[in-house]
Amino acid sequence: MIVATFQAATAQTTASANSQTVTGKWVGSFDGASSGKFELVLNQDSNGKLTGQVIMITDDGNRYPIDLKTAVWEKEQLSASYADPSDGDEVSFTGKLADPGLKGTWKADGGQSVGTWQVSRAK
Repeated sequence: MIVATFQAATAQTTASANSQTVTGKWVGSFDGASSGKFELVLNQDSNGKLTGQVIMITDDGNRYPIDLKTAVWEKEQLSASYADPSDGDEVSFTGKLADPGLKGTWKADGGQSVGTWQVSRAK
């Protein structure tokens, strides 16, 4: 996950009937090949599709939203991706519910950059 100036991508997403489990605002961090803080916002549209954004938060507090290209909640797992605005590479991440939130792994640069992430529900 790379912090940069972003341009929004059009989201094309799908979700299962129980995707409301993960809808809402989440806050957390990621680490590995790069590290930082971020927010994850997941919504379900009127057609049942999961949509959302990753909002990167820089050390000085600036916020950079990126629309998700894909977001799927299936078999109790979230799988999502977005285009890194700095170079267009796809960043993908997967995660599962883990008390008190969600946690999982991410990869970018064709799998050359990897790491972990975790979020809790925003208060």
